[in-house]
Amino acid sequence: MMHLAFLGSSIGAGEILLILLVALLLFGARRLPSIARSLGQALEEFRRAARNLTRDFTTPPPPDTPANEADAEQHVGPDATLPPAGPEDAPAEENPIAEQSRELSG
Repeated sequence: MMHLAFLGSSIGAGEILLILLVALLLFGARRLPSIARSLGQALEEFRRAARNLTRDFTTPPPPDTPANEADAEQHVGPDATLPPAGPEDAPAEENPIAEQSRELSG
């Protein structure tokens, strides 16, 4: 049985040279450095994303921050009252602008 180089278990120097020669013929000598640079940047971005993803899964969340929405509800409590979102949501005695606008409109 004949052994084929590309179907073997590893790539040798001859295969790498053949791949570089084909790339040189396809893209030309002027474009090869920019292609190699963009390939290197893409590989580095992929590695960075993989590291961040691994770190996110292996690092536990800080103890003072709830991990999800159900924990946040338990942390705050179901009967907790939140302050008004803005001046228009505040009661009239605490919000003179809303009181003046009600007087003018009605």
